[in-house]
Amino acid sequence: MPQRLTESHTLTVRESTSDKPARLQLQLIDEGWGSSGYYSSKVLENAATAKVFAKGTKLFFDHPGETERHDRPERSVRDLAAVLAEDATYDPDRKGLVGEATIVGPYRDLLTDETFLDSIGMSIAAYADTTIGEAQGRKGTIVTNLTEAFSVDFVTFPGRGGKVLSVLESARAGRVSEASTEDTRRALIDALRGAYGAEDTWVWVQDFDPDQSLVWFTVESPDDWSTFQQGYSTDDAGAVTLADGDPTQVRARTEYVPVTTTDAAEASPKPPVAPAGSTPTHESPKEDTMPQIEEGRLAQLEADAGRVQTLESERDAATTERDEAREALAARDRTDQARTIITTQAREAGVAFTAMEERGLLAGLPVKDGALDESAYTDTVKEAAAEVAKAAGAGTVRGFGQTVDETDTTNTVTAEESRATVLGAFGMSPKGA
Repeated sequence: MPQRLTESHTLTVRESTSDKPARLQLQLIDEGWGSSGYYSSKVLENAATAKVFAKGTKLFFDHPGETERHDRPERSVRDLAAVLAEDATYDPDRKGLVGEATIVGPYRDLLTDETFLDSIGMSIAAYADTTIGEAQGRKGTIVTNLTEAFSVDFVTFPGRGGKVLSVLESARAGRVSEASTEDTRRALIDALRGAYGAEDTWVWVQDFDPDQSLVWFTVESPDDWSTFQQGYSTDDAGAVTLADGDPTQVRARTEYVPVTTTDAAEASPKPPVAPAGSTPTHESPKEDTMPQIEEGRLAQLEADAGRVQTLESERDAATTERDEAREALAARDRTDQARTIITTQAREAGVAFTAMEERGLLAGLPVKDGALDESAYTDTVKEAAAEVAKAAGAGTVRGFGQTVDETDTTNTVTAEESRATVLGAFGMSPKGA
């Protein structure tokens, strides 16, 4: 079923060579990717043969608003600016549809003002058969046939640079209509703010792809700042409905690729050499394709850059705090493990460490792979326990008279000498003495 679409195109206009007053020679559309899809030269040639843009086709100022599309689809006479004075024909040199238009009287001065004409573009509105395919190495909507024209509008913001805008299904007899890039962006902002906006929560559109019906947007609150991707659909009035389900959190990625010799030559073509004796002339390009950043968007990017630096500082501080907390926890675990070893070895040796001795043992714990070196530390505690036991008299005999080290074989006391020492302590003498 044919669909209704509007195709935006940069206005090409010059004064007519005809002797009829107040006429303009217009190029309505040419071959290539437009704002609604790809138009082949064959499709445009067939449209000329079928007289789709016939004599009498009306040219209006501006696209109709959403309310007007429903309340006054035939448009207002106040916006009627010109009328095609002939059937649009196919120009093989331009590879597009061209035709003369007669300007409506009140607008003659305006539509012949050079500054005004340099600042506007054109947008066709017509029924068309479309499909999805590939042309010139690019995939998207392919217009296969233009069947009926409604109007040609003079607009201030036409689709440019082959940017493909969405072709929307219509609730009226299967027609489709196309919103401008700015209209779609505003509708997306309204839908996203309605879904995710709140007090102290801001939402803005980063980018969107009408071919895939995807939008990328950022949600910022005092505690969070994240970018998401979500699908959407639009109706004939241009209103946006977000796809069901939660959005997918994403991050932007910039890719740099080598510049080939061909790319460099195409990006910076050499100016033509003027013949000798002639005065060089400089022609401005037909279309400025250099991307521009709006002041509001630039300010937002600068604010985001400052916020990123702050977040990085906060992240580094949090990382340091985390590492310190982990080390403190590990140190506590090593100390608890060391205390257990001290208790065990003291019990086995039958000794008790003083508080000062225990503090000494806990100072400078041996560490291996971040944990206590149990083997080395156990040996250290065993040696300390043996020293304490020795100092307490372990391994010696204590009694009356001299204390003798049992391990000292050079100071041996006989049984008789020991008996005499004991009796002498009580004032007695051994018999036979």
